[in-house]
Amino acid sequence: MKIQELKLFKGLKEDELQRSLVCSQSNIVEYEKDDYIFSQGERPRWLYMILSGEVLLEQINMAGRQTYAEYLGERQQFGVVDLFLKRKQYSYSARARSHVKLLKISSHFFYGTCENNCMHHSKILFNMMGVFAEEAEKKSKKIQLLTCGSLRQRIALYLLQNSGENKKVELMMNREELAASLNAARPSLSRELSQMQDEGIIKMEGRKSIKILDYSRLQEDLADVSD
Repeated sequence: MKIQELKLFKGLKEDELQRSLVCSQSNIVEYEKDDYIFSQGERPRWLYMILSGEVLLEQINMAGRQTYAEYLGERQQFGVVDLFLKRKQYSYSARARSHVKLLKISSHFFYGTCENNCMHHSKILFNMMGVFAEEAEKKSKKIQLLTCGSLRQRIALYLLQNSGENKKVELMMNREELAASLNAARPSLSRELSQMQDEGIIKMEGRKSIKILDYSRLQEDLADVSD
């Protein structure tokens, strides 16, 4: 995808875009599959925006167990919260899950002052508010997912939140990563998915796709959460 398609640069003319890339000390970087973009414990210095490829955000506890996993793809960003809350270190790592191309923007662009009072600088800061809103909505959905009753209910909510018009959920994560994202053990997740398939609620199509067969059953499972 093109840089101008990123929401951060919405409404900028070509010359404004080029000046903003210089002003923000932005540069394009590429990583191969399984390369670390940054590691847990490093100091946040950049805002990252995905131009192509997939990135895995993961958190490992003291026992070496993966306790958090989130997949991001083209047009998405990461490192936003850490950068703007001025956290001293990342509580998670970012790893390339495929060949990935990123635009990274220095924190100085957002915290420094623009001597020329450039209009494009103001536009980007305004667009940044939209990025913050997206992050807030994403975090809200994540909290809702992790606090959603039983594992069956967390799976139901995940499927409903991520299904397309064809009622399919395409999985970018493997089972272990999906289990971590749902705050569950992998064997427990596998058992629950098998049970839901036996009950005719879902159909596993390989290891990367789940088809919802009974939408109303998933909604019924979630109805119990608010009772």
